[in-house]
Amino acid sequence: MTRFGSLFGAIVLALALAALTAPACNSTAGTSGGPIARLVGQALAPVNDQEVPLANEVVVLLTYDEEGNIVTAEVGTTDADGKFQVDVEAQSVVALVVGGTTVEGDTEISGLFNPDQEVIDKDLDAATSIACVAGLTAIGDGSITEEQLNEERVQNLEDASVDYIQANPDFDYYSEADREAAVAAVRLATDDGAQPAAADAFTP
Repeated sequence: MTRFGSLFGAIVLALALAALTAPACNSTAGTSGGPIARLVGQALAPVNDQEVPLANEVVVLLTYDEEGNIVTAEVGTTDADGKFQVDVEAQSVVALVVGGTTVEGDTEISGLFNPDQEVIDKDLDAATSIACVAGLTAIGDGSITEEQLNEERVQNLEDASVDYIQANPDFDYYSEADREAAVAAVRLATDDGAQPAAADAFTP
């Protein structure tokens, strides 16, 4: 590790839950005969005001079991362009996490998905990562349930994360303090995704 702390580890610690790490599994992890949703997209890390793909990196799937515990599993790797394809069983909400290294240091990019459609196309970037941590920590501290973290809430969190980054030109995704501040601000501005952030929510 360089400057970047483990985002995925931070999620687990922030939730104050014991993560139940699943045995090594293949791309069919999370599928047990029910309806299947295919999650596709590209993992993009911020570097010098640009985005670079996290190529040939492990993709981790985070789900909740029937008792509300976190279950994690490696479900494949990104390709040479940072693209991923993961099949999961339809459920309330899941997260994907992709780690890698850029010229800025070690990093992890994540995003929330509501796998209730046959195919969901979403790229993962700094904004989806802030929204992901915001949503999962809201579940972890009991503010909302995983069932409440629906598509509308996820969209509100992601839109607010984009607004926060744009309103804070000095925001450094590789700074743990900056990421924590972003997550807290997005949660507050959206009431944990219940509503869109106000237009001036992040105005100094």
